[in-house]
Amino acid sequence: MGDRREFLKRSAGLMAAACGALAEGDGRAPGSPSGRPNVLWIMGDQHRGQALSCMGDPNVQTPHLDRIAGCGTTAVAGSPLCTPFRGSLLTSRYPHECCPGHDRAMPAGMPSVADVFREAGYHTAYFGKWHVDGRRNRGAAKRSGKQWVRPERRGGFGQWLGYENNNAPWDCWIHGHDSSGTPVAPFLLPTFETDAMTGLLLDYLGEQARQSGAGQKRPFFAVLSVQPPHSPYKAPAEWMARHRPEDVVLRPNVPGLSRIQKRARRDLAGYYAMIENLDWNVGRILERLAATGLDEDTYVVFFSDHGDMHGSQGRIWKCVPWEESIRTPFFVAKGNRPCGPAADQPRQTLLNHVDIAPTTLGLCGIAPPRWMRGSDLAHLFREAGPGDASVPDSAYLQLVDPGFKYGFAEDRERPWRGIVTADGWKYAVLEGQPWLLYHLEEDPYEQVNLALDGRFRRQRKKLQDRLAQWIDETGDSFALPDLWA
Repeated sequence: MGDRREFLKRSAGLMAAACGALAEGDGRAPGSPSGRPNVLWIMGDQHRGQALSCMGDPNVQTPHLDRIAGCGTTAVAGSPLCTPFRGSLLTSRYPHECCPGHDRAMPAGMPSVADVFREAGYHTAYFGKWHVDGRRNRGAAKRSGKQWVRPERRGGFGQWLGYENNNAPWDCWIHGHDSSGTPVAPFLLPTFETDAMTGLLLDYLGEQARQSGAGQKRPFFAVLSVQPPHSPYKAPAEWMARHRPEDVVLRPNVPGLSRIQKRARRDLAGYYAMIENLDWNVGRILERLAATGLDEDTYVVFFSDHGDMHGSQGRIWKCVPWEESIRTPFFVAKGNRPCGPAADQPRQTLLNHVDIAPTTLGLCGIAPPRWMRGSDLAHLFREAGPGDASVPDSAYLQLVDPGFKYGFAEDRERPWRGIVTADGWKYAVLEGQPWLLYHLEEDPYEQVNLALDGRFRRQRKKLQDRLAQWIDETGDSFALPDLWA
């Protein structure tokens, strides 16, 4: 109990400091354009798009996420690995020009989405996992939750309380700075990471509401980034008690091999427990937004950095082009209501990792800067629906640097490139070699690989031509295979 009191005391102190700093500003132009909405990003780690009750997964109950998802929408993790995705998320640059591999540092001085929001008059805040500062030494890699992220390496956020990476939600150390720029020394969160980090965000939302009530309204862009449901798959006991490995219903594309099914069931029991805990915390956030009157003026955007195979195709973790790895939840809500056209079944969009920042800016009526590579797809989440507005014909997929030399052979080994198209095709290649070809409309579980089926050589050539165009348009380089005519 003493630890909890100390945490609450510390949290209150941080929020009080933020209050004073907000009144003074954070070094950018004061005030904000009238009517600009707030934005809250909520991001889990390794949460695949299929693992929600609104998406039909029988193993999990996610009532709060279902509420803001409607029938559910999925997006694409164009590089299904933590650091490359996060670099693209923050900068709207592709991994090969930002963070090409695991534990690779985002280039110094590269502008971020937080810079754009701050220039538009927003207060900006980040809470949680960062993972774009690079691994500076092997010691830090072992306990990188204690790796100090220097202020100039925090993406331009006016307030930042987080950690580089740790894979230890029960032993999570955070540090950073408050809104005045005052350093916050590392301290241990007293409870499970998702619960404790959500608590910090709730305090922040309360302070924003008080500022608004005091006549100092200023829109905010805040991010909550938590490690769960990333491994290790162990949630608080009350959530773990709801799931047993023997009760898990596996996806149809998990092979019948005993060793694969045993591991998948064991890991998924904890995975689903962590997702239900995350859902409960999303409910806490939605309640706080409603109680403070912020809900009608705040976009809530929920997503993940990539998925998790959990035995599908006989694979674990991420880093591969199959659906369980690249499909993520992507919901936009306002006033606790899902945004977008009404639908009676889940929708799959080709919104990619580089599109999240410009789309969020678009929701707020802010023009994305020219240095952002992604597209503003905000029209997909307006009541009128996409209509005649442009939508991507395909999404570009990359694993630029697999990091195999660091010992990650279980889920990655060789670089690859690929695309997934609006008409339901997916094509991926290794260097000089076709690898995967699926027609997702007829084969959603990707059980029939057509990459070397000569009957589909024309379709394969069409997809490779579009892939070559993506490589050229993005300034990437990759040795595509020679295809038979």
